[in-house]
Amino acid sequence: MTNAKDRSNRMKSLFASVNREELEKHIPSPAGTTVRPATSGSMSGAVKSMQQTFSAVEAENERLRAQLQSGASAVELDPASVVPAFVRDRMDFEENPEFAGFVEGIRREGQKLPILVRPLLDHPGQYQIAYGHRRHRACQIIGIPVRAIVMEMTDEELVVAQGIENAERENPSFIEQALYASDLKKRGFSRETIARALGRNEEKGLAYISMLTATADAVPEALARRIGPAPATGRPKWEKLGAFFKDQKLPSDTNSALNGLVGSEKFRALASDERFTAVMRVLDRSSRPTNASESAEIDLGHGVVVTTKRTAKAMQISIPHAPAAGLSTWLVERLPALLEEFKRSERGEEQ
Repeated sequence: MTNAKDRSNRMKSLFASVNREELEKHIPSPAGTTVRPATSGSMSGAVKSMQQTFSAVEAENERLRAQLQSGASAVELDPASVVPAFVRDRMDFEENPEFAGFVEGIRREGQKLPILVRPLLDHPGQYQIAYGHRRHRACQIIGIPVRAIVMEMTDEELVVAQGIENAERENPSFIEQALYASDLKKRGFSRETIARALGRNEEKGLAYISMLTATADAVPEALARRIGPAPATGRPKWEKLGAFFKDQKLPSDTNSALNGLVGSEKFRALASDERFTAVMRVLDRSSRPTNASESAEIDLGHGVVVTTKRTAKAMQISIPHAPAAGLSTWLVERLPALLEEFKRSERGEEQ
């Protein structure tokens, strides 16, 4: 990483003054009029408007220059001028209940650590985050400038900077790393670069990257993001989850049960690791093997013994008429209501 003096020199070149006289030469005159040299008394309204705009820009640039020339390593930027990185190493953090407390901490104590951004050369005055998305969003919510270190970076340097920053704080969870590695791979980054972006030794990291991307290929991304980062859930459990999917697809009945679960309010209220456990419970239940033909008797009491016959495709239930006349008819009439009750149960809703 470059030192503060280098960053200052780079930043100064971004805020060169605007030559108004040169600008006026390129402002078209209305049709049928004669172009005359502009004077302070005859400057057109359009030029005056442009002058006012550039005066405001220059005033902001002077503020930034002053910060840089004073040796400050960070500048203050309007959060609206800063956009997220083209690839994210973390899942959506705003759904995390802890994020509200994070915002309040910055509101109360201010932003302690600057974020890292790069200037977008095709969009002057705009910047892209390398790391510090939570801090940026918090400042945006509060309505205060975001403190940032500005550096010119290539795409590769940006993702490696993310890895360096992660090495100094809590690492992303296993599934966050897997989705991040998969995204970088799809964008054409080499395994060596991906290993560096994850803070891994390249020699040992290449096999780890292959394992991460294989897991990400097995688990549907939409489901992984519904579950969330699941920080206590490691590689073996995610690999087991991925094994339920063939070409990222499930049997229709299992898929229906899973969609009902992840779409429920109760599921969304769970902590991320608890969501993972709930998903595995549905998949485990749906995958239990059944014998070709399995019969059983259920004694309901009062002399009523129900016979069941389970096959791979259906369950047959036989209810004797004599001990409980009308029971079978009553049960058939209640089947629609029982089906709705079953669906609510699958969705995790209260009865």
